[in-house]
Amino acid sequence: MKNYDVKHIAFHVLVALYFIWLPVFAVLLCLALNDTLTTASLSLSKIFLTWIFLNLIMGSALFFVIQLFQKKNLLNKIIRFSFIAIAVVSVTITLVIVGNA
Repeated sequence: MKNYDVKHIAFHVLVALYFIWLPVFAVLLCLALNDTLTTASLSLSKIFLTWIFLNLIMGSALFFVIQLFQKKNLLNKIIRFSFIAIAVVSVTITLVIVGNA
């Protein structure tokens, strides 16, 4: 039987959680933007802003913990690029929502 390293398993679990979080957050951003551009419901916009804020905090926590492993491979570059991109998109959509409210 093979002996598995706990740090290696933890890294893979965190990466899996990150890649589950990423599309869920992208769908949330699309829903928020769609609501803002079509109906612009004030109460729903406030809920979306709260969800976006909480998801950005959760994603940031995942991102920073993954960065603590200090791996210098292609996967780390993909995670870094995708996180920066989704953070910029979320701030932009937040500004659009606040501007329409």
